[in-house]
Amino acid sequence: MVQPALYWKALGFWAVFMVLYLVYKRFPNRVFAIFCGIHESNFQHYKSAFYSWIFLNVIEYALEHKNIADFETYFYSRMATAILLPWVIFILWYAVPAFYGKLPNIPLEVVYANVITVVAGIFGAIFERGLAQVQYFTELKAALWILFLLSIAHYLIFTFVKLPWADVFVEPDWK
Repeated sequence: MVQPALYWKALGFWAVFMVLYLVYKRFPNRVFAIFCGIHESNFQHYKSAFYSWIFLNVIEYALEHKNIADFETYFYSRMATAILLPWVIFILWYAVPAFYGKLPNIPLEVVYANVITVVAGIFGAIFERGLAQVQYFTELKAALWILFLLSIAHYLIFTFVKLPWADVFVEPDWK
């Protein structure tokens, strides 16, 4: 059974995610573009999910820091979850396109996307709890830092500089 705290974390994630999208739509600028989705591409949603989880955990830390017994485990479990969460959203969101196809209208797609965001938040909270049981040895920390920094680099480059030449679903043009 999922504990109520997981639901609250998931709803907090959804709320921060929505704020990041609405802030940029209301106040579009380069600073907000670092963290916020700048348009409706799936990639921008993954970026917003990554930063939403980070911001949510900064808020959580500010409220709960006195109750955190092991900061290192707290930190790395949240970092790992932030890295994984965009992939969780990818897997969850593409379930309907894979098994059903295109949704019949935009309002239904918006509802579906919001449900997926909350479910991803529940999964994120579950992963975070499980990852808090992991012993973070030096090589694992290094791997997490590399993936974390590469994630940030991807979000920055693919937002501000250029899109990748290789798409996820489209065959490369050299074939």
